[in-house]
Amino acid sequence: MKFNISNKIFSLIAAASAVLGLSSCEEFGPVFTGKYDEPAPYEYYTDEDFAGKTHVTIAELKAMYPGTPLEISDDIYIKGQVVSSDRSGNVYKTMYIQDETAGIEIKMGKTGLYNEYKTGQWVYILCKDLSLGNYRGMIGLGYESSDPKYETAYIEVQLIIDSHVFRGEMGDPVQPEVLTETTIADPSNLATYVTVPGLVYMNRVFCMLYYDPDGNREDYQNNCLFLDEEGDGNYGINTWALTEERTKAHYYEDRFDGMATKDFVSFTPYSVSQYFEMGSETVQIRSSGYSRFADEEIDPEIRSGAPISATGILTIYDGEYQLTLLDLSGIRIE
Repeated sequence: MKFNISNKIFSLIAAASAVLGLSSCEEFGPVFTGKYDEPAPYEYYTDEDFAGKTHVTIAELKAMYPGTPLEISDDIYIKGQVVSSDRSGNVYKTMYIQDETAGIEIKMGKTGLYNEYKTGQWVYILCKDLSLGNYRGMIGLGYESSDPKYETAYIEVQLIIDSHVFRGEMGDPVQPEVLTETTIADPSNLATYVTVPGLVYMNRVFCMLYYDPDGNREDYQNNCLFLDEEGDGNYGINTWALTEERTKAHYYEDRFDGMATKDFVSFTPYSVSQYFEMGSETVQIRSSGYSRFADEEIDPEIRSGAPISATGILTIYDGEYQLTLLDLSGIRIE
């Protein structure tokens, strides 16, 4: 079984991938949430297929990050179980895997991943020639980035994906780790499947609305309205996110409380972070405007203060904890 490709071909593919789209956590894009044709049977890989290569745990791999982007030159691999799914459209062009030590984001650069990589399935990642990088506190594995704003890029080219990501056997579904106000601060929980109990709605949101009469969306600081002021409420955003239709409704009906009139570039779906508190900790439940449940209203009982437990992938953004739901079954009123 061969894993290597010639240096010449690899260089050409790497050059092509470097100019393709890079990651951005400001906004999601649309995710294919339908069903592909049934794939042809494929071979399941096992540990024996990687004899001669060095296995490192996910925690050991993340510990290699030196504080700047690192292209991995050692012939090492990690293995972990898939704990994310993009079926609902709330996870975008990425996959999270975890082992007994930690979890990590694999920046796959494609959607519809749930058709190929099932939750609970073991996955092997050959790390050589991939890059470790940090985005706002999250260490992930991707490809070398040509954009200085990002330390890693998506692995866009299918040949490179096929040369580094190998599907293993199905395992038992990973059970979420139940966190507490103390254990949520443990870095080993980042990028893993968790349940956060005792969350109480704070009637506060974070959302960036883009506007400019000249149609310029590049300058976020000057052409973006930030809805994130403590004490100003949730601006009437009682859904988990905002689809294009919902955005139009809020704008025309002037339901963004306290928002000055702006000339919007276009009405598009927007990601929204709804704030919850667990004791002294604050957790944002961040949802994509492209997700299937974006327009689902938050239960009035939750908005009235009923505590909930939330299950999903734990991340961090500039020191603030965020939880990404796989679907709405991850929300339960306690």
